[in-house]
Amino acid sequence: MIFGLLFAACQNAEDPSLKQLHKSSVSKDLTGRQLYMKHCVACHQADAMGVKGTFPPIKDSDYFLEDPKRAIHNILFGQAELIVVNGETYQSLMPPVKISDEEVVKVVNYLLEEVNQVEERISLKDVEWVRQNR
Repeated sequence: MIFGLLFAACQNAEDPSLKQLHKSSVSKDLTGRQLYMKHCVACHQADAMGVKGTFPPIKDSDYFLEDPKRAIHNILFGQAELIVVNGETYQSLMPPVKISDEEVVKVVNYLLEEVNQVEERISLKDVEWVRQNR
């Protein structure tokens, strides 16, 4: 039952509870981990392993690690296209997340550094590039 509610909330961008979840915040003091827990955990889970077949993993994700700018794009503009992550096909709706560009940098770098333990980082310039090259 709970899974069904989570699935429905993450699928329906017009759902009022989802709008509240992705409500713009002025919380620039939040860490990348805190931003992830606030905006991403419902679908991608606390361990960032997602829900197989429904919500893709971010941890050890070939899709994410091959090009972190995809994550920037998906956070800024949402994502509804069919994607393949670690050989598994996903086609769930990810609505845009209403956070600042600085917060996008924090959350993506948290996913790179702490979740995936890689040295690559993104910058504000990367977020600006994605906005300009949508």
